[in-house]
Amino acid sequence: MITPKNLLRNRINITLETNGKGYIGFLVELPGGFIRGRTEQEALSKAPKEVASYLRWLGVEAKDNYEFEVVGRFESRAVVEDADTWILLDAEEGRMDKKGFEFLLDLVKRSGEDFFQLYLNAEHKLWVDETRIRRTFYTDNPATIQRMFDHVKNCQYYYLSKTGIDEEPFDDFIQIRAFCAEQLASFYTKHNNQKVFQVGEEFWTLKKVMRRFIWHDRIHGKSITRVLARQMELGLIEGYQDPFRFTD
Repeated sequence: MITPKNLLRNRINITLETNGKGYIGFLVELPGGFIRGRTEQEALSKAPKEVASYLRWLGVEAKDNYEFEVVGRFESRAVVEDADTWILLDAEEGRMDKKGFEFLLDLVKRSGEDFFQLYLNAEHKLWVDETRIRRTFYTDNPATIQRMFDHVKNCQYYYLSKTGIDEEPFDDFIQIRAFCAEQLASFYTKHNNQKVFQVGEEFWTLKKVMRRFIWHDRIHGKSITRVLARQMELGLIEGYQDPFRFTD
């Protein structure tokens, strides 16, 4: 969790997950912040850029001398090279104070709102980016902004279901996110973050569910901005808005 102390000491902890075919790293102090690469070194080389963009998104001035420390390595059978992940961070277990929960819940809401705005402001939602056409572990890689948006919208209920809540009362993206936020708050009131539950081979806590909401918005938000950059390069659009501040 971000605190003034974290920022003053200029240190960001990273936990890495790998299946031997790819690496994904999670920035412990920046919920949902992540790095990826074919090798550990390639992934770690992206940490400064991810921290800078994440802090811009929060409106916090980034420094030039952050220290990065790998605090854990996790071997996984998830298809990490396609951005699959199973990891439960050490920091995601144990009690979570109310201030920390409220901060994390605000990030879940804000991330959803910014992802929706990124989609809403895109002009050519059905344009196919042929550079993205490939097969992934779960389906064809989304090659249009519309398909990326639909995927993230539908996955909101998927993440909520990890807490045992299977209701799906809304179809609108923002209504779904608001409903999920309400249910996460109710879950916190009943269980705090002390309940660890297993779904298949993967372990979850409330804090992990919330991190995954933000991470999923960011990973597909980055993909949408790449498609928009490609459209601008081809002269299809003159520019685009980037509420996540990925490209500043």
